[in-house]
Amino acid sequence: MFFRRFDRLHVFQLPSLLFVLFTISPSQAEELSRIAPEDVGIDSEKLSDMSAWIRSENLDVRSLVLLRRGKLALEWYSADVTRDHNHNLYSVTKSVVGLLAGIAVDQGKVPDAETTVGELLPGAKGKPAGGVTLAQLLTMRSGLPVSRGNLPGGAERELFDRVNAAADRTSLILNDLDFATEPGKAFAYNNIDPQLVASAIAAAAREPFSRFAEKNLFEPLGFQNAAWMFSDSTGQVPGGYGLRLRSIDLAKLGQLVLNQGSWNGTRLISSEWIEASTSDQTGTGYGYYWWLDRSRGVVGGKGVRGQRLEIVPALDLVFVVAAELPPARVAPVTNRLLRDFVLPSVRASGKESLPENPEAISRLEAELAEAARFRPASREGLPGFRLPK
Repeated sequence: MFFRRFDRLHVFQLPSLLFVLFTISPSQAEELSRIAPEDVGIDSEKLSDMSAWIRSENLDVRSLVLLRRGKLALEWYSADVTRDHNHNLYSVTKSVVGLLAGIAVDQGKVPDAETTVGELLPGAKGKPAGGVTLAQLLTMRSGLPVSRGNLPGGAERELFDRVNAAADRTSLILNDLDFATEPGKAFAYNNIDPQLVASAIAAAAREPFSRFAEKNLFEPLGFQNAAWMFSDSTGQVPGGYGLRLRSIDLAKLGQLVLNQGSWNGTRLISSEWIEASTSDQTGTGYGYYWWLDRSRGVVGGKGVRGQRLEIVPALDLVFVVAAELPPARVAPVTNRLLRDFVLPSVRASGKESLPENPEAISRLEAELAEAARFRPASREGLPGFRLPK
């Protein structure tokens, strides 16, 4: 099977949801090469143990993808989910937006990371947010009030609901919000900053942000079934959430970062931007919308319900999780998947392989078949935006 490129963009208006979906046509983009885990120094037994543990804990994990040395070592799906399904990424969307900001800078559409909102967005000059720089937005240090959608109530949730429901989110932010703290000082994780980044790039590129993403990132990587949710009436996507991707395509983004911005010999993002994005910009272990686990050497994109893109440069490894977990279980479960199964599965460094292990491969194949029949009860009754599409 070959990946195909997007050639059309369709917009569907549902009762309270604007949904942007890309249709696709053939291209020559290459698939990731499948390989036995042992061939890239990974112990299949640990991967089987991981699958069995997920089933024993009755966890709503939809897919797992593991790349090592750019090869596909594991592709795991639970019942009714296939490679073709996309998944709501929640805040992993922010990490993708950070990469697209780098492309806009590389192309000269945005001069550099110190460019201000007022220089990019019409009507922003003289507004409180007008003097905020792209770098401050990318590091969650704009000083604007915090908007968080993963809280049951309170001021941060109320602001999230207000902005999300606005007909023109960018206009609301520019005209109605003032600073909560001094710009550039405090790190405050939120959804206001990435909204402004997406809006600023769209204005600078003179096209919808979703189209900019399609042309400059999704199409070159051969994505299929990519979609954006929750566009406002102007067509602007949120920036902090709402992107849906297949797990195999999210893994490609991880490999792109691991390759310092190159894909199949073509440079899509400058290595300088990748370096800046995955460096601690705040003193809190946060880059340009990437979380940095310095103790384990992991660069990560994180979604609120167990969506993970984990990149481990020292091991030449990318790990993707698509899940729908209760908030209290997200950190314990995703940490265990990486700490107790994926990282210990790596048994050889460099280009070394492990001896062939037919019994382990046979068990892994049986586990993949069991996973394909595994349907957790917690998946029943979820709203459509929280299910694979």
